[in-house]
Amino acid sequence: MKKLLSTLFISIFFSISLIGQNIGDSPQTKLGFTITINSQNLNDSVKLFVHYPFNYDSGKEFPLVLLLDANTSFKAFSACTELMAYEKSIPSCIVVGFPQYKYADFDNENIESKMDNLSKFFEKELLPYLQSKYNITKTIIWGQGSQSGLISSFMMIEYPYLFNGYISDVPDLSLMQERAYSEKAFDKLKDKKLNYYLFGNSAYNILNETFLNNLKANAPEGLSWNYAISDERNTIIYFLNNYMHATELFFKDKEE
Repeated sequence: MKKLLSTLFISIFFSISLIGQNIGDSPQTKLGFTITINSQNLNDSVKLFVHYPFNYDSGKEFPLVLLLDANTSFKAFSACTELMAYEKSIPSCIVVGFPQYKYADFDNENIESKMDNLSKFFEKELLPYLQSKYNITKTIIWGQGSQSGLISSFMMIEYPYLFNGYISDVPDLSLMQERAYSEKAFDKLKDKKLNYYLFGNSAYNILNETFLNNLKANAPEGLSWNYAISDERNTIIYFLNNYMHATELFFKDKEE
C-alpha cells in the first residue's frame, strides 16, 4: 500500500510539473543557427546568426529584430526576446544577428562610404533575402555603444525607410555630429512614421544631450521617439534592460 501511494504521489508531482513547464516549447527550443549570404556591397561572404521563436511556423507572420554586435550579443539577446514572447509582453520574433565589426571601421574620412555600403547591404541584400524566406511584418534594428549605436542612429537619420524602429544605446555621435546636431537632421523623416529609442548613461557620462535637445526642438511629427537614462554601472545589465524596454515599447506603440 505504501509503495502504491508513493508511486501515485510521484505521478501527481510530475504531472503538475509538466503543466507548469510546457515541454513542447522552451526546453526543446534550439537557440539559433548560422547562415552565410554573399554580399557584393560588402564584398564578402557575410555570416549571420538566425533564431526562430518557439512557435515558429513558416506559414505565420513574424516581426524581425536585427541585432548588431552579434558575436557577443546574439545568444543573450535572442534568449531575452524569446522569454519576452513566451510571457506575451511582445509578439514572437525572428531574430537575426549581424556581426558588423569588419565592415564598420569608421573614421572621419570613410564614414559616409562605409555607411552607404552598409545601407545598401541592408536594403538590397539582407532584407530582401530575409523577406524571401519569411513572412516579415515590422522590422527593428538594435545597436549599442560607440560603433553599432552610431550605426542605428545614422541609419535612422539618413536611411529611415529601412526599418520601422531604431534602438540606439549610448551611441558615440562624434563622427556624425555635424549631421546629428543640425536643425535639418530629420529632414528625411518628415513623411515617415518611425520609432526611435535613445539611451544615455550617467555613470559613464554618455548622455548625448546636444542630440537630445535637437530631437526635442526639431523631431518631425511622424517620429515617435523615447529617451531614457540610467546610472547602472554593469554594462550587461544596462544593455539588456534597455533592449527589453525598447522592444516592448516598440510593439506597444505599433498596436496603438
